[in-house]
Amino acid sequence: MRNRGRWLRYTVFMRTMYVFGLCALVGALLFPGGLFAAHLFLDPDTSTYGRQDTFYVPIRIETHGECVNAVELALAYNPAVLSVQDVVTGDSIITLWTERPTIEKNGAVQTGRVTLSGGIPGGYCGRVEGDPGQTNVLAKLVVTGTPSTAPVGTVATTSIIVEPGAAVYLNDGVGSEAELTVVGTNLLLVAATSSSENVWLGDVRSDTLAPDYFDITLVEGPSAGKREHYIVFNTTDKQSGIDHYEVLETDPNQFGFLIWTAREAHWVVAESPYVLRDQKLRSKIMVKAVDKNGNERVTEYVPPMSFLEEYTRASVLIPSITLLVLVLVALLLLGHLARARRHIEATEEPLLHEEPYDEHQS
Repeated sequence: MRNRGRWLRYTVFMRTMYVFGLCALVGALLFPGGLFAAHLFLDPDTSTYGRQDTFYVPIRIETHGECVNAVELALAYNPAVLSVQDVVTGDSIITLWTERPTIEKNGAVQTGRVTLSGGIPGGYCGRVEGDPGQTNVLAKLVVTGTPSTAPVGTVATTSIIVEPGAAVYLNDGVGSEAELTVVGTNLLLVAATSSSENVWLGDVRSDTLAPDYFDITLVEGPSAGKREHYIVFNTTDKQSGIDHYEVLETDPNQFGFLIWTAREAHWVVAESPYVLRDQKLRSKIMVKAVDKNGNERVTEYVPPMSFLEEYTRASVLIPSITLLVLVLVALLLLGHLARARRHIEATEEPLLHEEPYDEHQS
């Protein structure tokens, strides 16, 4: 009987292992690379807040051993229950945005959709050892519940989902699309009489640091397949995030492109890439990055010019012409003085060589 029991247990174990192996084989055939698929998810998957609280919903990625360098996705939510106030990217691993996070609206009314896409130069291969989980953030939604007249204690259940069509691309040199799994979040919003909490506003108000230093890159039209020159710029703000950029094309000496046209130098709200007004590249370019709390960082750039352009631009040409005119006037004056001197010498010469008076000749 004892041997029979052992045999039965062994048989059950082997059958279990056989079923497990068969399922693993089928899974590997149906979902190749599934065990190492990239995973997009909203954090946490379920949470509870006050109806009027303002809170963060981070969008995160797990690569499971893969290295990725680009992400594009769209999120959907019920605008009758939720309102997305902003999308914070200060902690994002995305540094090159092809489409900055956009809260879609119809006029002033949210449609219930957020889109974003961008790249990670050099790739992102997952969290480093010991990382508490903060370096895999793509963006953070700033969310609050819409006003409600529901009785205190009433719970509204709603979700934010990742729409079909989201994609993650591998850092493999050809941009292969990675296998992808996605998970949204379920939110429980409780109507309450207590005052609301706004962690986002607190973070914005506590930001006293300017955005990070950044460079301005000039892209010449012909080399980029376009006829126009434009600049590219980008920076981050780890505290409250970048609110907007402004560009100023100025000519401090007032001898460049501004004096010849009916244009004035003024700051304009802009996005990168920005097409320059001064296509002859005769002005100084300034870009201002402004964060959510109004802190500013300004970077200047002076386009390089050829030797001919440098010495034919108005700021150099006019002083050069002025100096040349002064030299010519000086030469003319010197010439005039020389001629006057010779004339004087010529008129005085007979007097100097006149024969002495001889009284016997008279």
